[in-house]
Amino acid sequence: MKTLITTLNSKFIHKSLALRLLYVACKDDHDIDFKEYTIKDDLNHIVDDLLSMDLDILCLSVYIWNVDHIQKLCHLLKERKPELKIIVGGPEVTYEIDHFLDEFEIDYIMAGEGEVALNQLLTALENNEEVKLQGISTKKHRDPRLIPPVDLSYLETLESPYLLERDMKDMKNRILYFETSRGCPYQCQYCLSSLEKGLRFFSMDYLKQQLKAILNTDVKVIKLLDRSFNAKTEHALEILDFVFKNCHPGVQLQFEINGDVLDQRIIDFINEEAPDGLLRFEIGIQSTYEPTNKVVQRYQNFERLCDVIRQLQQNHKIDFHLDLIAGLPLENLQRFSKSFDDVFRLYPKELQLGFLKLLRGTSLRKEANKYGYIYEKHAPYELIESHDLSKEDIEKIHLAEDMLQKYWNSGRMPITMNKVLRQCKSPFYFFLDLGEFYQTQQFKFIGFQLDELFQYINLYLKERYEDELIEDYLRLSKVKPKKWWKTRIDNEKEIKHRLIEKHQLNQEDVFRYGIVEKLKEDYINNLSERNAGILGTMLLGDKELLEKEVSTVFQQAGASHVLVISGMHISCIGLFCYGLLRKKGNSL
Repeated sequence: MKTLITTLNSKFIHKSLALRLLYVACKDDHDIDFKEYTIKDDLNHIVDDLLSMDLDILCLSVYIWNVDHIQKLCHLLKERKPELKIIVGGPEVTYEIDHFLDEFEIDYIMAGEGEVALNQLLTALENNEEVKLQGISTKKHRDPRLIPPVDLSYLETLESPYLLERDMKDMKNRILYFETSRGCPYQCQYCLSSLEKGLRFFSMDYLKQQLKAILNTDVKVIKLLDRSFNAKTEHALEILDFVFKNCHPGVQLQFEINGDVLDQRIIDFINEEAPDGLLRFEIGIQSTYEPTNKVVQRYQNFERLCDVIRQLQQNHKIDFHLDLIAGLPLENLQRFSKSFDDVFRLYPKELQLGFLKLLRGTSLRKEANKYGYIYEKHAPYELIESHDLSKEDIEKIHLAEDMLQKYWNSGRMPITMNKVLRQCKSPFYFFLDLGEFYQTQQFKFIGFQLDELFQYINLYLKERYEDELIEDYLRLSKVKPKKWWKTRIDNEKEIKHRLIEKHQLNQEDVFRYGIVEKLKEDYINNLSERNAGILGTMLLGDKELLEKEVSTVFQQAGASHVLVISGMHISCIGLFCYGLLRKKGNSL
């Protein structure tokens, strides 16, 4: 029977490991293939494509982000081809099978790990046998049990799901999801992982074999699916050691860790041996309020966690992505703002402020009445209000989150935001107040241009940080940018001619692509005390080059001038910077 395994990914860049595992587990015994779509694809086009394959069986992997799309897809397919057998599986349908069997036009639900069970189910269907498999249900015969966990040593005998020939051409353009273990050692009551029992690891020989082959490709991002990479210290150390020795420049590995229990040996090993830019750590802090953590069984030592993060931040080798959840029990707006400020003071590259989602099967969903939870009835089941947070409170947190994304997580203005936020009393209320200023001034929340984003924050800050904003803005520019500020000099043409003559610059480049501006001396990055009066900062249009070369300074008659040249002319200016650094004793 011709079978296809498919899903709707949230974006093209995400590559489904589940589909590939099911495929390699079944391909030797069945006429089976897999194909990926995204939630942005037109459902009617997907239906046409699927029906053109003349399938007998369709297997769908269902998640919180695609469940509503899958329901519509099943209806459209059954409407046009009623005899098509549809099998669904995945975390979204695993824990409340009755709902999906009653509401979805499907034939089978697989609840649990499917690599062995799908093979058995397809065999039974092809042989017209009665399906009597644990964890597999139909509308008439429902089994509340989960499919038994798969023996990971069996998966190690299969063809690699990470290195299929069809995936090779897009390795550098998509995220490769990789697992070294299954299960979770924690019992967080808002998370589906808390329902999994036990923690299992793939063998180290298998993992090294797979990682070596993967790292020999042009893959750029490898994201581990392990719920807690550091759950077993020796395992984590051996993986890190292998990756450090075999990685290639430009690749990044992303891990989810539990920071407060990160072994000191791992911290020291990373600080001593990790290549720059290789690691990205995601840490789900969620709340710093102990009564809340106790209720949701998210036990952590925040003081130790802060110490771990600061130790790892010393060498600037790791990008940190820290998570918070708004809406957990007992945490009102004021107390949530404290959690936000506590975590923000660690100054991660990204702070993700999420909103509680009452996932099917979780304890918090079952106890929703206890906490007054009212939530969306359709995925992603996001909180609307509770005993602790009113609708207005949640709207305020959403407003602060929007500003957090625009002005911190985006990384567009690091100089300004670091200076501002290290001085403010409460980062949370800074972002909230900024959002309310947006509303009052009727600024664009969407569809804005980059220069408008800078104008808005400059007005909010009452032009006190305009120099820093100009520098941030020019660092982003690949071409001659649009000025959003009032120029501070009257003789720009004269200054450009002076710079061209003195440093033998290309006149066409400078006048076509360059901007010269006067900045205050109070933030100038001087190259030496001797030249403090004559050197200012030179910003390049190419951000990566800028960070390596730092900046070179111009100043004339007590005023510093910033020259920005577009990315296509970096080589010329790079040589000029080098020359200035070598001749820093000379004056303009």
